[in-house]
Amino acid sequence: MLTDIFNSNYQCYGYRRLHAMLRHEGGRLSEKVVRRLMVEEQLVVSRNRRRCYSSYCGEIGPAPDNLIARDFKAEQPNQK
Repeated sequence: MLTDIFNSNYQCYGYRRLHAMLRHEGGRLSEKVVRRLMVEEQLVVSRNRRRCYSSYCGEIGPAPDNLIARDFKAEQPNQK
């Protein structure tokens, strides 16, 4: 019965949810017993890892040509 509930919910229910479902269906087991039965039956919840953020957008090309011919170089601070 425990494995049926676990497998019917895509192996995502932990001991707390399984305990609640068993209690809802009329079973009288404590959470510790449910945890022990899960260990004995090797019922392990499969967790999805979150993906890390990556701002990679592709290869960075060379700098574009200076078509406007602006002069951005200052000879002293606060000159431009």
